[in-house]
Amino acid sequence: MKTARDIIVLLIMVLTIHGCQTNNIKHEAGVERASTGEELILKGRVSVPLPESYKKVLLDEHAMIISAPEYSVVYRWIDQNEVEFIGSNKSPYDFFKSVFSNPTSDEEKRFLEGLKNEVHRPNSPSDLEFYYFDNGDGRQIYILSNILSFVLEVTYKGDDDNKYINSVVADSQLR
Repeated sequence: MKTARDIIVLLIMVLTIHGCQTNNIKHEAGVERASTGEELILKGRVSVPLPESYKKVLLDEHAMIISAPEYSVVYRWIDQNEVEFIGSNKSPYDFFKSVFSNPTSDEEKRFLEGLKNEVHRPNSPSDLEFYYFDNGDGRQIYILSNILSFVLEVTYKGDDDNKYINSVVADSQLR
């Protein structure tokens, strides 16, 4: 009986958290979107487009996974503790900015060598910086800002990965 009660409480918490983190976004006409016009606000600071018609949402201390039969998206926030675990004493922003622009330390060079393909930096209409690459199964994008205490990593696997990444770049913003 206690297990059933715990499962019900957990489901209510997940639905409440999910309900609190979605809002409508204004979209400009003529731009191809991968989302349904809703947004997902991660760590209360970064708004990204919510993917279409998902079947499952899994929430972890450092990540959120949204999945459907035709795709999955993993949102992972990388904080100071994780950067220190990698071996750097830089802030998350400074570490990843250096990795993608001018890696100097061994940790930064090893991180960049682990990426299989060329990293692209699209122009952004917001105060966020984006770096993305093809990771073999889909696309991975890093979202940075010097005013955040974390870096957001978004991994999209499935159909229309380019469409979703373009939507993230066009519609993501600081909160």
